[in-house]
Amino acid sequence: MASTTNSSLPKGWPAIVLFGDSITEGEYLISHCPAPRIWHYDSGYSLGAVLTEKFSRRIQVLERGFSGYNSSNARVVVDDVIPPAGGAIDLKLLLVFFGANDAVLPPDQQIVSEEQAQKGVMVVSQHVDIEEYKVHLRAIAQHKNVKDHGAKVVLVTPPPICEHKILPWKDRRSAVAKQYAEAAISVAEETGVEVLKLWHVFMEEAGWKEGEPLLGEIGVPKSEKLGELLSDGLHLTPKGYKLYFESLVKLLENKLPDIYNHKRIFPNWGEAPRYQKPDN
Repeated sequence: MASTTNSSLPKGWPAIVLFGDSITEGEYLISHCPAPRIWHYDSGYSLGAVLTEKFSRRIQVLERGFSGYNSSNARVVVDDVIPPAGGAIDLKLLLVFFGANDAVLPPDQQIVSEEQAQKGVMVVSQHVDIEEYKVHLRAIAQHKNVKDHGAKVVLVTPPPICEHKILPWKDRRSAVAKQYAEAAISVAEETGVEVLKLWHVFMEEAGWKEGEPLLGEIGVPKSEKLGELLSDGLHLTPKGYKLYFESLVKLLENKLPDIYNHKRIFPNWGEAPRYQKPDN
């Protein structure tokens, strides 16, 4: 039977790059992390691992997560994250997942408790204005190296916020997260790239419908279903990562079938050529 796979890598190893903040950095965690306030679970589940398994021997999955980074920080490192075409990596897909930190409230809107003030705690905000956020996303999605690779881009919207669980800082708002999610969607529509509406995926999973009181807000009864997806009100639980994975795979299958159905890049072992010893 003839092989349906390639036997060489003329353009480098096919790759998916996951570019984002701490939520992306946490995609490969399967056990307790030294930063328990952020990732406080022994999960046995790793989105990065299941995504790597999904594309095993077809496309390598590269994690480029930077805890605490916003879209402005991302613009500084993007040239190193996205390698030039023609090298060891043939970029097929870039996932851009920023906005959770951009949506932090500006310093003048944040609340520092009396106890924190007595300890000399200063507010250092990761906030990026929403219009500036859109400029940064647009620049990353249209980066020269992405175009040179001919890679596809998926913008992932920031997830919802559960204000009931944001401790000890009160620097994030459910309604603001929604605004930044909508901004990411608008950039995707403008630039012609795909978008994973993770904010909407999570809210729909929690049972929320447009026009209803916004789940996650302090003034709205706490949603247990939303809480099951967010470990500390922002970062994802194993269940949240699993839902993220499932929605991403569904998007790839429906919108980017060339990536979803990418063939193995080397033949199966029965068809694989063997080393031939030189005659001399």
